[in-house]
Amino acid sequence: MIPAYALDSHAAQDVVPDMAANAARAARAERMRLAMLARDLVRGDDLRIDEARRTRMRAMLDDLVRTIEGRLRRDLGRRLEPVVPADLLRTLGDRTVPIARPLLGYAGTLADAELVAVLARRVDEHRLVTQARIAATQDPALVAHALFADMLAHRDGDLAAAAGMVSTLAAARFGPFGEPALDVSDLPDAVRQRLVWRVAAAIRHWIGRQPDGADATTDRVLAAAAAAMLADMAMQPGLDDAALLLARAMLHAGLADDDATVALAAEGQIAVAVAGLALRVGIGMPAAWDMVLNPDGAGLVLLLRAAGLARPAAAALLLRWPDGTTPVERIGERISGYDALPATAAHAAIDLHRLEPAYVAALHELDAGLARS
Repeated sequence: MIPAYALDSHAAQDVVPDMAANAARAARAERMRLAMLARDLVRGDDLRIDEARRTRMRAMLDDLVRTIEGRLRRDLGRRLEPVVPADLLRTLGDRTVPIARPLLGYAGTLADAELVAVLARRVDEHRLVTQARIAATQDPALVAHALFADMLAHRDGDLAAAAGMVSTLAAARFGPFGEPALDVSDLPDAVRQRLVWRVAAAIRHWIGRQPDGADATTDRVLAAAAAAMLADMAMQPGLDDAALLLARAMLHAGLADDDATVALAAEGQIAVAVAGLALRVGIGMPAAWDMVLNPDGAGLVLLLRAAGLARPAAAALLLRWPDGTTPVERIGERISGYDALPATAAHAAIDLHRLEPAYVAALHELDAGLARS
């Protein structure tokens, strides 16, 4: 079957509504998939995701909870010292005793589709970065120009500083054995807030079950500690923030062209390449990542066409960013689809991704509810 985006320019008027409808359906399907993935990840009683993927996502989730819990418990130990028993304080200070994670897992409150989406995206991004690193090792000519290394030492101080920030934050996204890692600062604000408050609630529940544990003072102290942590974390940039900063600096320095986008992809600086595409199209990073990582491939075709990449650069990215199991003939279909898709149709179809994500989610939620009634 010829994909919707592979129609010729004479069918442009039909392409636009078809692509918009397909994008809307894909967004709804993705939310349903993430909801199932969230339940699967937390409960572990299904096998809808492969075990390697589950293991990596769970490890990152556990690390996020452990990091937040550790900071809260350390702060609470100081704040609660005058009002709770010494035994309770000793347990709070003992990091080998898990408190929040078991309670949150039992309650099922970690089955947060937005949080799971961030974890899933991190696993997919890690795959693309790893693929690029392996390819560069096998064929050094792919990274002969070392664009990112040049930017680290660029005479433009703002550009060099932004590149340095990207380098530091990107390095932190790999664990000691090369596994994907995720810092709390990389979570979207709303997701981070929900997770911190949930961990605080779990600690409060545990304290309340201890002899002479909780009272009104405990609630005030916990709320203050969580709020202070969130305020501190809000000041820390995530990798997407740094990537956008660098992409803007590249635009200012005249470095943001097709060759640079392909070079960054080849060098494993995927976040910066995606940030450049997001700026060119006028969409947010979450939407750009969704289009790059969606295994269907149509989103990437649409993004590259709307960004105005020339065919050689678009083909290079379509070859470099498949989902890992995409047959060669399917990649060929995507390149043909890019050739056939009019730029005007791509710009019209991508309008959905320029809207406020919360608004789009509300529209789909309403549609789903009405469909069930």
